[in-house]
Amino acid sequence: MNERQRLFAKEYLIDLNGKEAARRAGYSLGTAANTASRLLAEPEIAALVAKGKEQIAAKRRLSADRVLEELGRMAFSNMRDYVDWGPEGMTLRDKSLLDADETAAVADIQRKGNGQVVRLKLYDKLAALNALARHLGMIGGKTALAPPDNDDRDRRAANAELRERLLRIARGEDEG
Repeated sequence: MNERQRLFAKEYLIDLNGKEAARRAGYSLGTAANTASRLLAEPEIAALVAKGKEQIAAKRRLSADRVLEELGRMAFSNMRDYVDWGPEGMTLRDKSLLDADETAAVADIQRKGNGQVVRLKLYDKLAALNALARHLGMIGGKTALAPPDNDDRDRRAANAELRERLLRIARGEDEG
């Protein structure tokens, strides 16, 4: 692999745009798209790009487990962890009392001009639960992680496993 090909792989990892990566690496603009396609098909360059993607994912902690963890934070958030309410109105809990799981579930906070919180919005629980259920093959057909024979017994077992895993994540016991 020559230096220009290495540069192409490095540039490709910036935005995953082959044509632009080829152009930035010094290849002809007129043939950049074809050049990119050809270069990405070469085993050495493909391996370099794959290694670069893995390094980026590791650096950013991108993984299926992290996505599931974030969905679990949203799906199992509870408004009682954030506010108290009664006849005198609503009182927001001190943010220093919230842990990382709780703050990750906050979608929006709106304040009045005086800084008083008038609205606290959590991420959509139903959407997060649906995403988790689809991932586990509980709804919407099979996925790679769905039980091979999706009968009621398998579905109940998958539900129980999901609940247990997400509870461990919520308690900080599941390290992936």
